[in-house]
Amino acid sequence: MLNIKNIFIILFILYFISCSDNGNSSVNSSDAEIQPYYGTYLLQDIDCFDTDIQYLTIDGNGVSIFDYLGDICDDTVGCYSSQSFELMSVSTDTLSFLANETSDINDGMIQIVSDSLILVSYNSGNERLEYSWGKIKDDIYSFMPKCDQAYENTKNLLDILVYAVSDNGDLLWKNYIHGGIWDLGSSVTLLSDGGYMVYGIFDGIFSSGGIYSDTWDTGNIIKLNSEGQVQWRKEINFGDGSPSEVWHNYIAKSLIETSRGDLVFIAPINGRGMNVVMMDTDGNIAWSQNYPDLSFWNYNSELIETEYGDLAVIGGMGTKFKLLDYYSGEILEQVEYENLNNPRAIINVDDDFAIFGTTTLSPDGWQPNHVATRISLLKISSEGDKLWEKNWINDTTNPRKALDLILTSDYGYLLLCYSDPSPYATLIKTDSEGNEEWRKKYDDNIGNSNGWIHQTEDGGYFMATGYAVTKLDVDGNVEWTTVGPRKYFNNGMVAGINYGMRKIAGGAVMTGRGYAASE
Repeated sequence: MLNIKNIFIILFILYFISCSDNGNSSVNSSDAEIQPYYGTYLLQDIDCFDTDIQYLTIDGNGVSIFDYLGDICDDTVGCYSSQSFELMSVSTDTLSFLANETSDINDGMIQIVSDSLILVSYNSGNERLEYSWGKIKDDIYSFMPKCDQAYENTKNLLDILVYAVSDNGDLLWKNYIHGGIWDLGSSVTLLSDGGYMVYGIFDGIFSSGGIYSDTWDTGNIIKLNSEGQVQWRKEINFGDGSPSEVWHNYIAKSLIETSRGDLVFIAPINGRGMNVVMMDTDGNIAWSQNYPDLSFWNYNSELIETEYGDLAVIGGMGTKFKLLDYYSGEILEQVEYENLNNPRAIINVDDDFAIFGTTTLSPDGWQPNHVATRISLLKISSEGDKLWEKNWINDTTNPRKALDLILTSDYGYLLLCYSDPSPYATLIKTDSEGNEEWRKKYDDNIGNSNGWIHQTEDGGYFMATGYAVTKLDVDGNVEWTTVGPRKYFNNGMVAGINYGMRKIAGGAVMTGRGYAASE
């Protein structure tokens, strides 16, 4: 009994003879006999959450690849994208297909493994990809309908994720909110009515593991009830209509409900400055002010309401503190602090403030070519005057990036830092003067340079990072933790990455990005 290789050789010889008169040995000749590898093949690619369904056909017209955009990895639009290539014979069990002008696929090779299996490899971008395709029928299946547009309606790959967790590790509620392909919730706040407000974007830009916006002055607010269910959502625009100058814009943060019942947040100005936006709880803009000298770079900025009811905002590069009028955003006081770069957190300390940030240093001061990183805790007066400063210099084991700061019940401070070696988080506990009392490291993956802490009712601490949620006792010892894109709590799981956290009674609420299908 002849095997497929012998059959292929015989057919190849006959085909070669039949084509020798015109000198064309391409398999896409109209006179070509049916080849044993002709047919329809199926690929079930599990690289994308669950299953990405793709088909491939081979016949005298060449090779065509069809991607079904109605599966879990794309959409429910019920159509197929397609790419077609000219097919050439290289040897008896290996074929090549030629690149076309519109595809990023080149140097394509098809290895005939068996009667029902082929191995397809090609270059795409900077890598060589290889997939196994199983034959499902000998004839060519017609994949209809084909998409008649540039696949603008492909399915959400990531949704806005919002969920709440108790101090005991119970999942209180969760919600995945769909609006586009790449969705992100960047900030969440508890409202006086018991519900929540989320700031986020739909259909963002995904790049280098993060989500960005192609506009700086447009976002979405989403009103949730106390159980996390969407009550309404609204797109808001708080700019002057000028086009975006930076393709990758960071997403707004620090959304808070004020003591007067309004909402305020900060956003980048084309990646180069900062915008403070005040609005009511229906999303109507009261005022929006630009501060070009306040950097928003890598989320190193923060806004709070002061004990006197004004607004305090910080931003880098080179830390600038501004005290703003609540009703207009007019600058009441402003101070710049030398040697403090990338401020990350500001908190009220009675009538004063504390600022936590990071500075890159050389032996002679701040330099682009640094040899050390210093995290700094700065105590300032209500007018912005420096009262004292404490510093920690990074080495191979010490913290190197400021993430969050809280005032503890004993009037000391707790500092959350990113530390080496990654991906660990470090907590530093100090007294009221900033003198270190203890320091501990945790196996919490920071992720996206984000981390938050607060003190719980039992005197312990709640810590969240990009990939982890952890409960600590008063001495910083772990009581429970869940780590990873899939976080397993006592009574449920969420799949996603955190971009914001706020304290709630008996727990915390988080927002970020995730997808229910990956649970």
